[in-house]
Amino acid sequence: MGFVWIGYQYDGSVPFWRAIRDDKLRIIAAITPNSDLGDSWEHADNPQYPEKYSALGIRLGVNYTVYAMTH
Repeated sequence: MGFVWIGYQYDGSVPFWRAIRDDKLRIIAAITPNSDLGDSWEHADNPQYPEKYSALGIRLGVNYTVYAMTH
């Protein structure tokens, strides 16, 4: 029996993101419901976790951090 990851990407929910903006329309909070963004960071070093999800999740996390530190 193979290893199976069960998460939001397999339950039929569509992942999306929302943002909370300030008066100047700058993003002050990013919200990613129905996604496995946290799992992509947690399992990045696990060879059985799909690499494409880990790579995308890490890129998003770096982008969020850089944006937060520069705006």
